Amino acid sequence: MSSSNTPPEPDAGAAVDGDREDPPEAVCPFCGSDDSELESTFGSEVSKSQYYCNNCHTVFERIKYDGATPPTGREGDGSR
Repeated sequence: MSSSNTPPEPDAGAAVDGDREDPPEAVCPFCGSDDSELESTFGSEVSKSQYYCNNCHTVFERIKYDGATPPTGREGDGSR
């Protein structure tokens, strides 16, 4: 172990900032443009992200959703 203050090299399989996926496209609910960019990963709630529309210059929120159905605790018991 060296006594230098340099951080250890990341693992070959570890995600690096440049390897992260871009956020999904968000269509502006006001003008319908898809020319938007992620403004903040958190909006008024933890489950929302804020986007900025470059077309109509409006900030809007979008619910974060990864496509997976969240567990409800009711699977397999036959209840609705």
